[in-house]
Amino acid sequence: MQILFCTSEASPFAKTGGLADVAGSLPEALHEMGCDVRIFMPLYRCVREMSFALEPLGKGATIAIGAHDYHVNLWQRRTPSGIPVYFLEKDEFYDRSFLYGTPVRGDYEDNAERFIAFSLSVRHVCEAAGWFPSIFHLHDWQTGLVAPHFKTNWRYDPRFARSATVFTIHNIAYQGVFPAGFFPLLNLPPSEWSFQGIEYWGQCNFLKAGITYSDFITTVSPRYAREITTGDFGFGLEGVLKERAKSLSGILNGIDTKLWDPRTDRYLPSNYGSYELSGKKTCKAALCKLAGFARDCREFPLIGMIGRLAAQKGFDLLEKIVPELMKLEVNLVILGTGDAWIEESLRAMQSRFADRLKLADRYDEQMAHLIEAGADIFLMPSRYEPCGLNQMYSLRYGTIPVVHATGGLDDSVIDVLRHPDSGTGFKFYEYTPRSFLEKIKSALKLFGDRAKWEEIQRRAMARDFSWAMSAKQYLGVYDKVIAQRRL
Repeated sequence: MQILFCTSEASPFAKTGGLADVAGSLPEALHEMGCDVRIFMPLYRCVREMSFALEPLGKGATIAIGAHDYHVNLWQRRTPSGIPVYFLEKDEFYDRSFLYGTPVRGDYEDNAERFIAFSLSVRHVCEAAGWFPSIFHLHDWQTGLVAPHFKTNWRYDPRFARSATVFTIHNIAYQGVFPAGFFPLLNLPPSEWSFQGIEYWGQCNFLKAGITYSDFITTVSPRYAREITTGDFGFGLEGVLKERAKSLSGILNGIDTKLWDPRTDRYLPSNYGSYELSGKKTCKAALCKLAGFARDCREFPLIGMIGRLAAQKGFDLLEKIVPELMKLEVNLVILGTGDAWIEESLRAMQSRFADRLKLADRYDEQMAHLIEAGADIFLMPSRYEPCGLNQMYSLRYGTIPVVHATGGLDDSVIDVLRHPDSGTGFKFYEYTPRSFLEKIKSALKLFGDRAKWEEIQRRAMARDFSWAMSAKQYLGVYDKVIAQRRL
């Protein structure tokens, strides 16, 4: 099986979110299963700043964007495990401080051209490497244009005769929508400008292109695959996805089980496992100290929360319940940055409840690990969540999650109240402050029964969220689409 991952970011080279984790970890799992998997991504400034050696791949290429020809260079290196990574060099597009836009000015105005160039370079990187994959695995809107070019401009090339495309939607809210005037730059047949093609309410929609033209579509959890075919979660593309329902599947993301392992985590003052939880108490004491609680919080339930401070992540619910939550014998520590109004609101609450609530408005890797290990309960009340990772980290660390039953949160957490013998966390099903607060209270009540709580912790820590599980399912998808192409 030969697979080319086409992605706008991949760990450890460039990252803004969960896409990079998938594009960095899933190829490793597939590689361990014997696949010939390779990665193609832009050569950003942050990649150059890593100062590792790159080798040229071929003599470069010329790509046509509309009536203009652009020369690009291709580079390569291998990961420590031996996976080839190819980089597209075009400094005027990618040599920038941020991947997609600046915090102050927002998205770059030339994002359309930047990722048209990237998508058109996919064919050239295969030619330069002398390698033509069975599967082009495309990720999010930045690579959506590969699919229509594959179907219209590459289909008669015998080197791609047995290839197929798989397109993964990581978050359907981000679609790459641009004015109709960009369509001539794509160098696609005029017939593709239709509601059955790339056109979307008179505009170009790059995500729709990936959905419409790919052989198969996946997204990052089974529940999210169902949700995005509805008006509540489809962001205008639910009709397109309904038409492709037979070629749509949800596969839950995995996590890096080497990096996130309480038995070996280098960020923890004391490591621990499911049958020796004493080290978790040491981590709790360290977290209390690092967060700066005025009183000794080890005797009280400690609640943690990590995430982008945005309404989508449920901070609008949290804001409404904090006064009631602070009436209980609990402490709350929050780590993250994001929307200014949420930061201001949380700072005001921190001033009001200075001895019980702490906000770390930054990203701190050590503190993130320490919250996962030291907290007793973890909150993820997201309005919608394609997959989510922190709930899986929490389960692995025996920190019991309280989550909204949506997307990957619903798929990865088993509700204790509905399934007492197999439950691993607590779910609330109505997106309301009252429902959220009641489930936190249910968790706190059960926390008082140490024997039952430790039983839940051990069940949670036994769950397998390794990438190997996800990779097996992706292999099943690859086999299916290759078989269909050969019919």
